Amino acid sequence: MGETSLTHLSTETERRRRHAVLRKAMAREGYDALVICGRGDEFVRGRIQYVSDIFQWAGWGFVVLPHAGEPSYVGDPLWGIARAEATGWIADLRLTLTPAEEIAAILSDSGFVHGRIGLVGVADAGSWRHVGALHDVMGEAAFDDATDLFDSIRAIKSAEEIENLRETSAILRRVFGALAAEIRPGVPERDVLAEAHRLCRQYGCLDGIALMGRPPFRFFGPGSEVAIQADDMIVIDLEWGGPSGYWLELRRCFSFGEPPDKVRRFWEMRREVFSACVEAMRPGAASTDFLDARDDVYRGHGYPAAEGLRYSAHGIGLDSLEPPWVPGNDRVLEPGMVLSLHPDVSLPDPDEAARLGGISVADNILVTESDPERLTDPEIEWVAL
Repeated sequence: MGETSLTHLSTETERRRRHAVLRKAMAREGYDALVICGRGDEFVRGRIQYVSDIFQWAGWGFVVLPHAGEPSYVGDPLWGIARAEATGWIADLRLTLTPAEEIAAILSDSGFVHGRIGLVGVADAGSWRHVGALHDVMGEAAFDDATDLFDSIRAIKSAEEIENLRETSAILRRVFGALAAEIRPGVPERDVLAEAHRLCRQYGCLDGIALMGRPPFRFFGPGSEVAIQADDMIVIDLEWGGPSGYWLELRRCFSFGEPPDKVRRFWEMRREVFSACVEAMRPGAASTDFLDARDDVYRGHGYPAAEGLRYSAHGIGLDSLEPPWVPGNDRVLEPGMVLSLHPDVSLPDPDEAARLGGISVADNILVTESDPERLTDPEIEWVAL
């Protein structure tokens, strides 16, 4: 009888590295413990996984990481602890309906009733009720928001993490290669995207989405019964966490035969914008610097600077969205950061936006000591079927 296994487990060396670098930062800031919040979705489960290898697929969870000694996991009865046990990292695993009381007991047993506690993810992953109750039951402790401290540490990917990201890139590249055979006139959108889901799961991806856009480009959607047309420009966006849980958003544009000249020119501009942004992602640069490079290319082609709050890039790793995100959460770029790059565009003409607005590029970019590295393809080509 063959036993099933988990694919998202870190090596012992990586586990020790993560806790050591966090504890070094805790010592510097005077924290007795971190309380790390997580929730079962692709945007905020990664912090829990980073310190425990627990893939929080549903509900809420917390990890208590003291400055010394063993960590604890406090979880939602919604999904139990069997998979948490199988990771073999944290031994103290607790289910409860009252996490504040359980966390308080852990901190009290560690002698931190009057301690300084860093809270991680309270604004985006912790519920108001749980966090408020923790303040109430630990009224003599001092609490700080340590989210930025934690996120700055996990933003710098280790060699093992970068290899995990490369694995996801290799999988999505294979998926797109196979998916080209499924895209035919008369095939419903949802059939193509269903095959994308099947292939990603077959290659071991843990979670993700597959979306499609076609003219008129009003939005990217999960697919409908509407059939693909012979004159369509088809854009597919795959955003998946690979077998390790590390994410990639990768986008491909397709047509039956070569695209029309106007489409081709717009596509080449978008590729030029992407390349200019990549070149700007160097150590010491602000994460917003690439926006200037982006907009310089647009102006050179007669388009306005991109406006609005839609992210043109953001960090990516065990969460599909990590700091920095641009615009809105700027950081100085450092070697080891990985950003999901998908430069936004502004098209003032509604007709042009409907014809061309969805034609775009997306990939993961690694900041290195020298030249930035595209983790999936050196260049992304238009796919003429």
